[in-house]
Amino acid sequence: MLAKLFTVTYAPTFKVLTDSLSKEQYVLTQCGQVQPSAAAVNAVEVLKTGYIRKHFGVPVQSSAAMSTTLLAFIDSLGVQDRVKFVDSYATAPCWQKALACDAEMESAYGNATLHTEQLAGVDVVFMSCGIDGDCTNVNTQKNGVHVPSTQEAGPVESAEYIKYIAAFFNLEPLANELFAATQTSYTQASSGKSATPPLVAWINYN
Repeated sequence: MLAKLFTVTYAPTFKVLTDSLSKEQYVLTQCGQVQPSAAAVNAVEVLKTGYIRKHFGVPVQSSAAMSTTLLAFIDSLGVQDRVKFVDSYATAPCWQKALACDAEMESAYGNATLHTEQLAGVDVVFMSCGIDGDCTNVNTQKNGVHVPSTQEAGPVESAEYIKYIAAFFNLEPLANELFAATQTSYTQASSGKSATPPLVAWINYN
């Protein structure tokens, strides 16, 4: 594991994701299985002092993406249909079509009632902490899940968050395969051995 801000531990009927920035622990119980007791979870991954534990059933059937940074992971995993609401700044064709079909996430500064209804209407809300590092917004959202991919030390570490997102959809094998390919491409590019040099365009919108 290259990423430093999250860990994942597996048990026979559930898995435990721990995010060190928001100080949250996510217990993901397989569909059809009984939610594990606190003692059962602690036997796999102890809840650290000051951490919050949240429970979810997996695979997740509906979600909201409050940040565009994780949409590439969702695209790669092919679970766009599990995203009910998406950030208004999403630009990919699929997300643009979704936005045109009333999938736009209402701003927290807009219609407060609608915003609350949207958050409550999905299984999981993938979100970020405040810009000052305050994670109260995540901690107080019952179905909120913090995705700190942009807070990692480098791009490869950030790319590993495809595994983080995949855990909620039971797509870890695919995520491992995709991450391995990304890691190989990055290593080849950084060493100058890439068979296909990357094509880069610098774009400025004014």
